[in-house]
Amino acid sequence: MKQYNKITPEGTKDRLFGECEKRGGFVRSLRALFESRGFREVSTPVLEYYDVFDTARAYFPQEGIYKLVDHDGRILVLRPDCTIPIARLIGARLKNERGPLRIFYHQKIYRHASGHSGLSGEIAQMGVEFVGGDLPICDVEIVELACRSLRSVCGSDYQLELCHIGYFNALVDSLNTDPATREQIRELVEHKNFPALDLLLERFEGCPAQKALKKLPALFGSVSVLEEARALFSNEAADRALDALADLYNALSSLGLDHLSLDLGLVNQADYYTGIIFRGYTAGAGEPVLSGGRYDELIGEFGPARPATGFGINLDLLCERAEGTAAVPPPRAAVLVDAKSPVTEAFSLVERLCSQRFAAELIPVRDTRDAPAPEGFDRVFRVVDGAVKEG
Repeated sequence: MKQYNKITPEGTKDRLFGECEKRGGFVRSLRALFESRGFREVSTPVLEYYDVFDTARAYFPQEGIYKLVDHDGRILVLRPDCTIPIARLIGARLKNERGPLRIFYHQKIYRHASGHSGLSGEIAQMGVEFVGGDLPICDVEIVELACRSLRSVCGSDYQLELCHIGYFNALVDSLNTDPATREQIRELVEHKNFPALDLLLERFEGCPAQKALKKLPALFGSVSVLEEARALFSNEAADRALDALADLYNALSSLGLDHLSLDLGLVNQADYYTGIIFRGYTAGAGEPVLSGGRYDELIGEFGPARPATGFGINLDLLCERAEGTAAVPPPRAAVLVDAKSPVTEAFSLVERLCSQRFAAELIPVRDTRDAPAPEGFDRVFRVVDGAVKEG
C-alpha cells in the first residue's frame, strides 16, 4: 500500500506559482546587486564527500547531515552548508588565485529537521564570500552589502544585529574551563536562558568574567552596551573586540545606515567565527533571514590559510516574511489556434509578443472563430484563416 506517494518528506514542501515568482524576483534583485559590486558566481555539487564536513565537524555537527553511500561504499552527504564547500573549492581549485576573491552563490542546502520542529530540511540560500581581506574596511564592506541586500528585498523593514565573538571568547577563556562546559555556556547565552546560565556559573564565583557572562544575554541595544560590557570585564582581548565592534558600528553609521543594533549575546557557532558576527531580521520573522560573519580559520583546513568574511540569506524564510516585494509578472497574452491555423503565423505571433515582454501562451481550441475568450489574460488573439485578430 502506498503511504507516501502524495506527500513530501518531512521538512520539504511544494512551491506554487506565486511563491516561485516572488523568490525569482528576490534572486534577480540580489544577483544584480552582487554582480554590481564585483562578486562572481560559483556553484558546488549538492553531493559532497562526508570528509568535507568531518574536517569541519567543530563547525557543523554530523547529526544534522543527510548521509548516503556511493557504489564504492564511500559516505556522501547532501550539502548541509554552502560556505564549507566553497572553502573546499577555494583551497583546492583557487589557491593560486590572487585575492581578494569576491564570490557569490545561489544554492540549496539540506539539513535534518527532526520530529515536528517545523524547521525546513531543504533551504534555498543566496550569499557572498569575500576571501583574502582582513582589514577593518573588509568587514564594513560586507556588512554594508548585507544591509543593501535586505533593503533591496525588504525596503526599510529590516534590522541588523552586530556582535564580535572576541568578547565572548575572552570571557570564557578567563574561566579556564573544559570544552564541554564552554559549549554549555555558549548555548545558554545564545538562547538567553538566564536561570540555567546563573546556575551553571555558580561554580565560578569570584571569577571576574562570571558577572559579565551572567549579563551577556541582556547586553543588546544601542552603542551604549559597549561601555557597559567594558565596565563588566576588561582585558586586552575583550577590549580589542569591543573596539573593533565600535569602529564597525561608527563606520556603518557614517554611511547613513540606521537599521543597526548591537547584541553581545549573539554567539552562535563560536568555534566557526573569529571576529564580527551579524544577523538580519525582517518583520514577523522569529529567526534571522540573513546571517554571517568573519571566519579566518576555515579555508586553512582545505589549503593555504586565507582570511574571509561573508553572509548567507535564507530565501525561503524571506519569501514567507517579506511583504510587498513580489516581482511584478509580465502581462499575459493568449493566442487561440485550431487545426486550421497556420503554424508559422501562430508561432510568429508568439515570438512577436514575447519580444514585446508579454507572457504569450498558445491555447488550442476546436474553432478560433467562436471559442470563448479565456480568462486571466490581458490580451487575446485569434489566428483565423491565416490572419490575426484580437479579441
